Amino acid sequence: MTDTYAARRERMERAIERVKAWMQAHGAAALVENLESGALPERLDACETEVGFPLTPDLRALWSIHAGQKLELDGFVGAMDLLGPEGAAGDSEQVTLSVASLRKDPATWDEAGVTKAEMESDAWVSFAGRGYADLLVVSAATGSVFYCGKDSPPLRFVALSILDWLEAYADRVEAGAYAVEEGFGQCYLARDTAMY
Repeated sequence: MTDTYAARRERMERAIERVKAWMQAHGAAALVENLESGALPERLDACETEVGFPLTPDLRALWSIHAGQKLELDGFVGAMDLLGPEGAAGDSEQVTLSVASLRKDPATWDEAGVTKAEMESDAWVSFAGRGYADLLVVSAATGSVFYCGKDSPPLRFVALSILDWLEAYADRVEAGAYAVEEGFGQCYLARDTAMY
């Protein structure tokens, strides 16, 4: 049996609170203070109109808790900013180029971890990023999370859902996989192996 929207949102909120508590305890309060409050349904509906397809329930839940950041830098997702509904639509060009590149080379689909349904879909949304070169994106066709970057393949599977990604992120943060470093604003969470 799958979780209801309310149950998944509650699990997300718990995972976010775990990350925020770790940040507060390790000198990264600026990252917590930089988070926006949650978006109202009308704002999320407007984002759907702008992108031209429905947001996944997990993305709506995430943005109803925190709709991105007040300012760029001081990112909440490792070295990346948590993007809000408006910022996500602005990063669509990089994602579109990455999907188009993968479509041309089906031999790389297994390495990227993409499905045929994902490759046939133009419904992708960014929810975290550092510039246009490093993004976390969600496929609205499946709800899966991918890293979108400049390496080959340009998309790489990360998690089956935003909830799965967020709970794993909270686990890594609490396990000490990140260190608070100066830069990208006041500070960010540095990790040897990935930006997120």
